[in-house]
Amino acid sequence: MKQLLKRTLLAAAPEWTTGLLSARARAHSHRIVREWRLNLLTEKLLASLGPFVQSGPFQGMKLTPKLHQEHLGPFLLGTYEFQLHPWIAQIAGGQYSQMIDVGSSFGYYAVGLARLFPDIRMVAFDTDWWARSACREMALENRTANVEVAGFCSPAWLDRNLRPSSLILCDCEGYEAELLTRSTSSALSSATVIVETHDMIKPGATDAIRRSFARSHHVATVVADLETVPIPAVDLSFLTADEARSALREVRGPQTWLLLTPNVRPPR
Repeated sequence: MKQLLKRTLLAAAPEWTTGLLSARARAHSHRIVREWRLNLLTEKLLASLGPFVQSGPFQGMKLTPKLHQEHLGPFLLGTYEFQLHPWIAQIAGGQYSQMIDVGSSFGYYAVGLARLFPDIRMVAFDTDWWARSACREMALENRTANVEVAGFCSPAWLDRNLRPSSLILCDCEGYEAELLTRSTSSALSSATVIVETHDMIKPGATDAIRRSFARSHHVATVVADLETVPIPAVDLSFLTADEARSALREVRGPQTWLLLTPNVRPPR
């Protein structure tokens, strides 16, 4: 019944609904952090390692004070969504006209990619006010002036603003199929896209996106293995074995991502 209500609201009022869903998910996550005392683990990690990402594609990025409400371990240690690391390495070698992060949360990807591509504008969309505030803080502290923080991204926004050879990241609580399949922008045919799909909220979202991009893109899939986490080359001897496992482990359910790579890119 709850999933049906979410689907109905997403269809009728996507901006309001994605705002509600993202704010509720963030509040739930912060509550879990407190209840499981992961905030104390975050304090211990920061005391020993400092606020900078220790490994992974965004090594050296500063995690700012507002983020201390999060389960910071996977971000700080650089193991967050490690399944995407090969894709991040792949796109880091590309050339893009603009970057868009839809559902940017506090800006881990938005600011991380903006550091890798300092001359390319990044627009970080999130409908949650806390996420936008945290992303601005991250952008300021990491001196990524190329990050612009915005609220809701609609198909109409893509129609008006998407440029050829763009890079798009998308994690928007079940709205991803609506956003990517209803836009009429011809620039989508040359966009490189990483999208997390939420079939539990929007049944058939994964297949819908696959069908929409089948002719113009190569489509690859990754399903998260939450049980196997790589151990980063970081000295964690100040943690107990249980603390180290908790620091590395993400508090989330199963995930599916698609990487959409254009078959042909237009000349720059």
